[in-house]
Amino acid sequence: MKHAITSTRAKDENIAELAEVLASLAQSFKNESENCAKMCGDVSEKDMVIILFVGKNKNVKMSEIADNIAAPMSTLTNIIDRLVEKKLLLRDHSGEDRRVINVSLAPAGKTAYTKLVDKRKKLVESILSNLNEREQALAIKYLKMLSEKIGVPQ
Repeated sequence: MKHAITSTRAKDENIAELAEVLASLAQSFKNESENCAKMCGDVSEKDMVIILFVGKNKNVKMSEIADNIAAPMSTLTNIIDRLVEKKLLLRDHSGEDRRVINVSLAPAGKTAYTKLVDKRKKLVESILSNLNEREQALAIKYLKMLSEKIGVPQ
């Protein structure tokens, strides 16, 4: 019976500890995101997601961005307008279908994209540098599992 009490107590302690770690991790991601937003010209988190998506995919349709960020086209139009005003994105009509609007990175957007990718890479390198190859593989495996449980698409 003592074993059952100990394992219940350990389970409760693990739950409490993981809850604290997740809260701390969420705060760390929020702080990192805010630093990146300032570095890229005081943009929002959604703006950064769009810059990363457009930078990765080069020339994308507005509808593809809307699908990626799960936002209605009216909301996306306002965000894209703001990013065009900030000279981070370029918008033009497709030569094949005038109803289709393509979005690409402007020179300042390319700079912001490069900064975001470099900052992300340095952060990941810093995290992984303290782990051997086996630990790195396990960390990635467990973070993927955690991400799937939380519901973040891969």
